Amino acid sequence: MRIILASEVIHPGGAETFILRLAQALHEKGHEVCVFVFYEELLNYGLCKIFAPDVRIVPARIPNAKLLQKVDGGLFRLSIDKSLRSNYIKQSLHQLIKEHQPDVIHSHLLKVDALCLDVAQTYNVPVVNTIHGDYLQFYNKTQAGTPIPLLNYLTKAPKNLKRLAHTVVISNKQIRFFEEHFPNETKGKITKIYNGYRSNVTEDSIALKKQLGIQEGEFVFGMVSRGIPEKGWQIAIDAFLQLNNAQTHLILTGSSDYLSELKNKYAKEQRIHFTGHADNPINWVNVFDVGLLPSTYPSESLPTVIIEYLYCNAPVIASDAGEIVHMTGQDSTPSGIITPIQDGKVSVSETRDAMEQYLNNKELYNQHKANTKNCYEQFDMNKCVAAYTTVYQNAINK
Repeated sequence: MRIILASEVIHPGGAETFILRLAQALHEKGHEVCVFVFYEELLNYGLCKIFAPDVRIVPARIPNAKLLQKVDGGLFRLSIDKSLRSNYIKQSLHQLIKEHQPDVIHSHLLKVDALCLDVAQTYNVPVVNTIHGDYLQFYNKTQAGTPIPLLNYLTKAPKNLKRLAHTVVISNKQIRFFEEHFPNETKGKITKIYNGYRSNVTEDSIALKKQLGIQEGEFVFGMVSRGIPEKGWQIAIDAFLQLNNAQTHLILTGSSDYLSELKNKYAKEQRIHFTGHADNPINWVNVFDVGLLPSTYPSESLPTVIIEYLYCNAPVIASDAGEIVHMTGQDSTPSGIITPIQDGKVSVSETRDAMEQYLNNKELYNQHKANTKNCYEQFDMNKCVAAYTTVYQNAINK
């Protein structure tokens, strides 16, 4: 099967790294795969080498990209629904389709869906997509009157969904959303597939601990995520400080201005370690005894970091955002403790109490640690590839 996977950008993030992992896994199964990226200036070739070393990566060719970006920004601010860069992106995709002759295009995120659908219809190539959260987020913000980086969402979203050959969702919340708001456009065209995951730890955990001054036998809590407040960084820090346990450490991996401010604020806390950006954060996750994600992010769906915690056999302390309750096996083989979102917040004291449970109840900790293996099996890449291959083939057959 010949497949094009399309994305606006490739940078550190759950959706983008999943695209690369899926592309590599499809390649290893014998499919002819390439990844098409809209904006080369937002294409992290280092990530491509880590997660999709054998896959062709094709950026769109946009002359005078920075100038056109400014022009597009001006048009958007004037509420003019035109994009000069989109014309060049479409030209590049036309060229790639002629070269690669795909059987199917797999797009990611709403803007990508729209452009791929416009071009693919010329060649009668089906387009399927994966929902990563923007359809829901844009809908909720539109209803609340909050600005979004897209004009005419309420026209574009149903138009996309109607033309797509199939839509893959990654959470029950997404299924409920489409059944409620776009039932006619998605009827009979939705499949839930968990993101597949595979990775390689490339740095020694003992060496990384030594680098931070963490002694063997000391307990490590850790968190990896996007550097935005909604992910719960402050909650993790406050709960950790309330522990007041000299034999514990907190590792925070991520990069943003917000995290830089937190790093400065807690510079005197020797047991809190800000490690900055990591192209392969699994190396830091492999150091954690427990992984944290007290997120209140409204568009949380299937956080990749939860999968990474499970992959490294680290029990999880997280909110009930998105699919986290199901990811951590709360109904059968729990691999974590859930601190629920109430009135839009996660309790610092409940997060601290969960930390104390793992520190003081070794039987509970060891049971949840053992359960991580069962929970991780949901994200086996071979299962994911088989499910997507079925979706692709059904779309082609139609």
